[in-house]
Amino acid sequence: MRVWSSIAIAALMLVMAPATADELQPETLHVEKVPDGPRDHWIWIGDLGAQHNVDTRAMLFDADKGKMLGMLSTGFWSAGVLLPKSTGNVVALETFFEKGTRGPRHDYVTVYDPRTLLPLHEIEVPPRRMTALVQTRMAGLTDDDRFVAITNFTPRQTMTIVDLQKNRFVAETDTPGCGQIYPAGPRRILLLCGDASLKSMVLDDNGKVVKQTDGKPFFDPFADPVIVHAVRAGDDWLFVSLAGYIYQVDASGDEVKLREKWSLLTDGERADGWRTGGYQPLAVQKKDGLLYALMRKGPESTYEEPGDAVWVFDIATHKRVAEFDLANATLAIEVSQDANPIVYGASMKTVVPYWSLVALTLLGQKFEQLDVVKPALDVYDAKSGKLLRTVDHVASFATSLKQP
Repeated sequence: MRVWSSIAIAALMLVMAPATADELQPETLHVEKVPDGPRDHWIWIGDLGAQHNVDTRAMLFDADKGKMLGMLSTGFWSAGVLLPKSTGNVVALETFFEKGTRGPRHDYVTVYDPRTLLPLHEIEVPPRRMTALVQTRMAGLTDDDRFVAITNFTPRQTMTIVDLQKNRFVAETDTPGCGQIYPAGPRRILLLCGDASLKSMVLDDNGKVVKQTDGKPFFDPFADPVIVHAVRAGDDWLFVSLAGYIYQVDASGDEVKLREKWSLLTDGERADGWRTGGYQPLAVQKKDGLLYALMRKGPESTYEEPGDAVWVFDIATHKRVAEFDLANATLAIEVSQDANPIVYGASMKTVVPYWSLVALTLLGQKFEQLDVVKPALDVYDAKSGKLLRTVDHVASFATSLKQP
């Protein structure tokens, strides 16, 4: 009986096979393109890949629709993307090892097409790019989008210059004791130095450093150190200190000067332990002249832990004009630049109820924070602070945000 059953099944398959083959059409491969349309509320999310450091990523999201539009694979511990407005291209700083996690290292500045996200140019640079959790000031574009400057640390400190017009590596310049990139003009780069000053580096039209000027200390690195993530408002750079002071630096002239120092906190709030938190704690709404600060309460050592509130300040008057609580613990914020601005929050949404965490802790169960949270993108109305939506599963470890 089994033999006859097998023969019958085989015969049926032979009869059906030609018809099935005729019905199956070969798939036509194509390259999906990033859609046209308003980009006011699009955001690039930098994913350091807590569980996959050799394959960090940058993802483009439409925050209004809660939809991912594209993704780049950016290699080992990428410094995120740069977005030259003059071309619309996407520039990624990437590192690869020939044998995956070992072997000769190669660093690249890769230029991607903004519609297809396919590589247009791959420019190899010295394999010394600095990698760190705080990604935002590891590289920068000159104000005319012509040159990329990159911080290197081996621990020798240098700066790499790449020409995006000619798509070539230009030079590597020693910058002892100074790192991080703060553009200040079409041919000028500022670097933060260990003596609390800003070094000015002037480039010629070929990208070569033709002038270096050492600045004067603008804060006390022992009494009140600043964090390297700073934001720009016109010709000024705003640095925040661990004690909650803003050091507003004027970079409009040949000499970089401290314009003024002002406080985000009252004396009572400072005594209570309020300070900025996360890896990207500041954002500027240029049209309204507002500074958004990601805030948390805790000892000084927690300054990079997630924040749970946003305070809003008028940069001109230094007054706090608004504040709102966040739905989830947040590592980075950014604000859109349109007439109806939104605040983006790269958050860590808890997926295990708090009572369960308490019970597990009492039972002696140990767990890592990333085991009980999932990265999300929270979107808030920038004026009211109302949570508009949460987009789940945006990354494995989102640490930076950048507005196209």
